[in-house]
Amino acid sequence: MAQDHYNEYIGKKYVGFSIVLALVFWACFTRLLLPFVPTDDPSWGYFFAGFTALCLTGVFYIASHMFRLVLQEHRKAQQERGS
Repeated sequence: MAQDHYNEYIGKKYVGFSIVLALVFWACFTRLLLPFVPTDDPSWGYFFAGFTALCLTGVFYIASHMFRLVLQEHRKAQQERGS
């Protein structure tokens, strides 16, 4: 079983930064997906584009945390090999 030492890498500062980054990602993808929604009503278009972008944002949020953990583990392994 893997050790649960990931809490030392993911702090409150990084979680806050990743939430802000995810909100920016959500806003960009909502605007990007808006022309692909088949509706004439703009409010329904924004609703469905935002709802679709929400799923993509969740994947982005989880992937950013995974990347952060892998990067920190890689740096830690390089420091241990070098020392």
